Amino acid sequence: MVKNALPSFLRSLQWGILLLWPALLFSQPDINIKQAAVTNLRNGDFLQALEKLNLAIQQEPALSDLWFLRGYAKYGLDDYLGAEQDYSRSIELSPYMTDVFINRAVVRSQLSNHKGALEDYARALELSPDNPDIYVNRARTNLFLKKYYSSLIDCNKAILLKVPGETVYVIRGCARQGIRRYEEALEDLNQAITINPQSVTAFTQRGLVWLDLEKPDSAIRDFTRVLEIDSLNTFALFNRALTLSKKPDPAAALRDLDQVVRLSPYNSYAYYNRAIVLISLNDKKGAIRDFTYVSRLDPKNIMSYYYRSRLKKDLKDYQGALEDLDRTLELLPEYADAYYDRYEIKMKLKDTKGAREDYRKAVELAEKNHYAPDSLRTKKKDYYESITKLSGDFDVASRAPEKIQNQSIEIHPLPLFRVFLGRADFSKVKLYDAYQKKHYYGHIVVLSNQEDLMEDSLILLETARLTRKIDTTAGDPVSHFERGVLLASARNYTAALKDFDATLQIDSGFLLAWFSKANTRYELIRIIRSQETLQNEITIMTGPVRTPSPLPGGNLEHTLDAVLRDYDKVILLDPSFPYGHYNRGVVNCMMGNYRDAETDFTAAIRAGGNFAEAFYNRGLIRILLEENGSGCEDLSRAGELGIKEAYQVMRRYCYK
Repeated sequence: MVKNALPSFLRSLQWGILLLWPALLFSQPDINIKQAAVTNLRNGDFLQALEKLNLAIQQEPALSDLWFLRGYAKYGLDDYLGAEQDYSRSIELSPYMTDVFINRAVVRSQLSNHKGALEDYARALELSPDNPDIYVNRARTNLFLKKYYSSLIDCNKAILLKVPGETVYVIRGCARQGIRRYEEALEDLNQAITINPQSVTAFTQRGLVWLDLEKPDSAIRDFTRVLEIDSLNTFALFNRALTLSKKPDPAAALRDLDQVVRLSPYNSYAYYNRAIVLISLNDKKGAIRDFTYVSRLDPKNIMSYYYRSRLKKDLKDYQGALEDLDRTLELLPEYADAYYDRYEIKMKLKDTKGAREDYRKAVELAEKNHYAPDSLRTKKKDYYESITKLSGDFDVASRAPEKIQNQSIEIHPLPLFRVFLGRADFSKVKLYDAYQKKHYYGHIVVLSNQEDLMEDSLILLETARLTRKIDTTAGDPVSHFERGVLLASARNYTAALKDFDATLQIDSGFLLAWFSKANTRYELIRIIRSQETLQNEITIMTGPVRTPSPLPGGNLEHTLDAVLRDYDKVILLDPSFPYGHYNRGVVNCMMGNYRDAETDFTAAIRAGGNFAEAFYNRGLIRILLEENGSGCEDLSRAGELGIKEAYQVMRRYCYK
């Protein structure tokens, strides 16, 4: 039986989300921006559409269709939170557009807000009672909720209204499978395949029905047919692997799971099940590796720690087994088997007292659960019988590489902002208005967090010019400061720090000198740490330990605490300077001071308004702190403001 595979399969069914082309759109000012955005949406260029719609909304914030279109763009980027907000705003401005309610219902279903989705479908039906799309989408939501009979009623109504395509038959087949009307389910899925012989969803679901009927060969044929149509369909590969493992054909199952992992590297279920198959093939080290991947991707997966502990015990890694059992019991303190296993491990480690305590606890829990046993040992389960049939993210990044949210990235906070003295494209710099502010030597401060915007030849020329000026003009803080900025850009950190110190000796209130000194010291520390890491790596491979070169100015001077003190001085001089708060947040993040970093990014947003990078970094911090709701809202805002990496992170962490 593969009952639990159903929800994941449903995610692959195409929602009937709609893109409106209202006449209103073409009767307003700035028609070129709107038409260009619509063209982008039609072509699937959602990021470009988003940029144009942001501008259009700034100019015409009361036009409901603009909010609708931006919601559609966000939906295309898998930003369901942002899409729901924009659809809601569109409804506030014009509450009589059926398709906006349909689209918001779809988004709410993706966010698991099924109650809100059903309310939207009801409102849409009040406005358009004969719209078959409403019934199809509501049937799908009812299917998620396992309201199979309600789903059947909606499908029947949609069919009476002559809804086109095979999707309604697939959904009705799923509903009939849910109430175990397997023959009727097969009839619906056969009809779907007749309508569309290339329907991977219909073949996949029919394969799952064959599994329920315990006909693995028929299931394998359907999953194989899916892969003939779509070789990147990891959900079909995964289910074929589960079917092969039951025949049993573990070698073939392993080949399919290897392919799933290659195509969908963040799929914890594939790693988990591959570990189970590897155990059946007596590859215990490989299974430990895969359980380790599972624990990284899903730190609360109890069984990955528990099974890994048993494997480590088999390999006589008793300390490693103990650590895994400690983590298992931290997550599930009532797990009798884990106490008994830890008793055995502690006996191996000669911790007699601890072993006695664990044995007593295991017996106590076993007696407590005597009439309702829930331990694996009581049920006599083994690894192989524990093959998992869970839903997961089976999307493939390579399937649509042009979609920004499908591209893989290394997830790190965005870097520091630095003062920039050259010329660059406007999109690569930020401007801070320092007009009539104290502690600045200009009206506009230009900053950037991008590397290598100035050519080395230009840095050399400007540095030489400033050196001549400093040599002929004593007591000029600005020249020392500007030369320091250029030297830091050239990674001559020691000389840059000397110039910033010279600036501050002349004017201790020169805010940007404190700011740039902090930035430079931070970069110097990063370089030193990376060199020390490299030296250690070389030492491991080639021989004796080498003592790192002493830090310029001494170890005590160049610490992250000193960097924070410099930023504190910046913020004291101008609490409204957002980049001081932001940069301090980056450093606090590097130090592991996550709550302090969150506070800093919040202050940066408060001071800087639409500070995209601060929203992004705060979103990452909040997700790290397991506050995914607010973290994903921040990432949605960052994406709207132009940080494309936000959509890639949201794809991994916001919509499971």
